[in-house]
Amino acid sequence: MNSLYLEKLEDLNAEITHFWDHEDGSFIFSTGNYFWGFVKGEEFKFNIKIGFPKNIVLSKRLLRRGTRFDKSNAIFNFKKDGIIVIYRGKVYFFCLLSKKLRYIFHLKNCRNVLHNGICVTKQGIFFGEYGANINRSPVPIYGSYNDGRNWEQVYLFQEKSIKHIHGIYFDKFTNSLFVPTGDFEKECFIVVFPDLNFSTQEILGDGSQKFRCVSMFFKKDKIIWGMDSPLETSYLQIFDRKTNKLSQGISFPGPVWYTKQFIDGSGILQTSVEVGKGVKDKYSYLFYSQDLLNWFCIAKYKKDIFPLNLFKFGVLGFSDGKQNPSRFPIHGQALESIDGKSLLFSIKKE
Repeated sequence: MNSLYLEKLEDLNAEITHFWDHEDGSFIFSTGNYFWGFVKGEEFKFNIKIGFPKNIVLSKRLLRRGTRFDKSNAIFNFKKDGIIVIYRGKVYFFCLLSKKLRYIFHLKNCRNVLHNGICVTKQGIFFGEYGANINRSPVPIYGSYNDGRNWEQVYLFQEKSIKHIHGIYFDKFTNSLFVPTGDFEKECFIVVFPDLNFSTQEILGDGSQKFRCVSMFFKKDKIIWGMDSPLETSYLQIFDRKTNKLSQGISFPGPVWYTKQFIDGSGILQTSVEVGKGVKDKYSYLFYSQDLLNWFCIAKYKKDIFPLNLFKFGVLGFSDGKQNPSRFPIHGQALESIDGKSLLFSIKKE
């Protein structure tokens, strides 16, 4: 496994690759407020108007990064006849049939959600708010039961119970929704909703940093995640579905935000550069595993010179969609050589 390495195939000429599907060739790119892509044999493009003088900051990458005008979420609905977009605290629906963009609603305490954190299923589409939430206001989960066209609040975490939601993920083995929360003591849980109407729930975790995770891998017998903790060393966590016991795997040099499972069952994960004793150095690392239990570093990117708090943490991001390790995109933030870029990569053997 140590002979594996990452090879760059192509520059995709976009800041973010939100979606990339190996099987049908569909994709969604964005740079700032401009979105474009390909689905069902047709190209599409649209932009979200922000008006003068705010549009001045769109002209330069560093300005977009500092003002967060580069941040967005975009994902196809289940039928792939529309795109759900979150940009600067507003939720939109772009109809691929009429080619029209429609504003739907404004988020309460959130600008964007984390990448890959919107859950798209046949029964519904769901996401939860991810914001600073200093006052620990109630945190909503939103759902759409008509494939992204209309939305409602389907669940509410009570005041002072959590800071925010890291994402919502569908477990195909149990047909359940998994919702990891954060960030600090007594706020870190994985809340499981066995049905998609949110009528019942099960709580995994004790509120500690072990259960602070952004995303996770699902196997028939296990649930696996990397801790997302700048406060202490982050470890691989392995939850046994049968015994309900948690075991610990390897340590990581920083908090694990994003993970991606390929169609062959293998996966990648990354570590982020932020502030805290759990961050061991100034590099964002990319790890690969064939079995999701044994992980090997295949690349690293150094944090760039710009201040963390003003110009964001060093992060590698992945894309929704079915992909394989021979051809997949990564987009970078605040890292040398990859900041503001989406690149197509392959995992190779020497």
